[in-house]
Amino acid sequence: MRIPLALIAVVAVAVSPCLSAQLAVMDTSMGRVTCHLFADRKPATTAMFVGLAKGNVAWSSDAGKPFYDGTVLRGSSGAISGGLRTGVTVKALADSPLEDPGDRNFDAPGLLAMVGEKGKMTPRFTILDHANAESDSPNRSIFGLCDAASVKVVQEISHRLTSADNDPSAAVKLLRVAIVDDDSSAPPPLSSTPLSPVAQAKLQGPEPTGRVAVFHTSMGNLSCRLFEKESPIAVQTFLGLADGTKDWTNPKTHAVEHGVRFYDGMIFDRVLPDFVIQTGDITNDPSGATDIGFRFKNEDTPGLTYDRPGRLAFGNNGKDTNNSELFFSEHPMHRLDGGFTIIGQCDEASVKRIEAIACVPRDEHNRPLTPVVIRSVTIHN
Repeated sequence: MRIPLALIAVVAVAVSPCLSAQLAVMDTSMGRVTCHLFADRKPATTAMFVGLAKGNVAWSSDAGKPFYDGTVLRGSSGAISGGLRTGVTVKALADSPLEDPGDRNFDAPGLLAMVGEKGKMTPRFTILDHANAESDSPNRSIFGLCDAASVKVVQEISHRLTSADNDPSAAVKLLRVAIVDDDSSAPPPLSSTPLSPVAQAKLQGPEPTGRVAVFHTSMGNLSCRLFEKESPIAVQTFLGLADGTKDWTNPKTHAVEHGVRFYDGMIFDRVLPDFVIQTGDITNDPSGATDIGFRFKNEDTPGLTYDRPGRLAFGNNGKDTNNSELFFSEHPMHRLDGGFTIIGQCDEASVKRIEAIACVPRDEHNRPLTPVVIRSVTIHN
């Protein structure tokens, strides 16, 4: 399941002494982010970013005005994004191919990359808050690295935005981008704005009335009541796989398995803080592409949305390609509405365990370093 990607414990970033001395100093409404720019490795990308930041690149009718100042930041799993302006054009970008990404290894927190579109540069950029191989893309060109203190700020911004489904009570803004030669020439930080707590939206939609599925994991139980009326096909598929009454084809041996409890012994193969924890792929490939002998269509019940934490849902590799992959959501996330069939709602104690599982140490492929195992699944009334 490649759904839009969230937050990890801080990892120290040592900036190599051979990096360019040119810095991008970004003052946000939640603190300062300082990034060393790779002008020697990515001269075209760096020059475009610097030109936009200084106002040397014209956009719409605002020639001479810094492009990034006052723009809103967005959060996604493992990163924040900036450079988002609607209804504006940057003529210089129309004929500017995205600089060859070269080494696209997103193997460190704090990496700064330009986000391209159809092989062309855009004003958009992203900053990682942890090493994340899933960010590797020919449409992303790394051109900088932020320091360890900045990674902490990026993590805080990412958490603030993703936990509010990118709709916080107060927007997180990029107040100013200053381009300087070294730390000593950086301007004084702009004042950060105290932010009010993220308000929980009023919950609407149906409540589950079905049986309760309890996932007994190596980090505690996850208890979720099922939407048997609202998502009957998906729930019955889950129940059949859980108790061994539904046949499935083992993708490793190509043998049809009968009477085998599918989820017992399964690991969580993808954990994304402030987003989801994911399981249910026997090959441990979280893309949703694994074939276990069947697929079934999405079910979409009006009002049943990702409006609260603790949703249990089927992942997929595109609409109507569901089979066995499951995920548990950590926060409200309406961007998933309509794409992934919800089959259950976990209780408050389980949401806390989902948060704990999502934050275990993981590698750059978002796989826990110490496996988190589903020992068994039991069903209760």
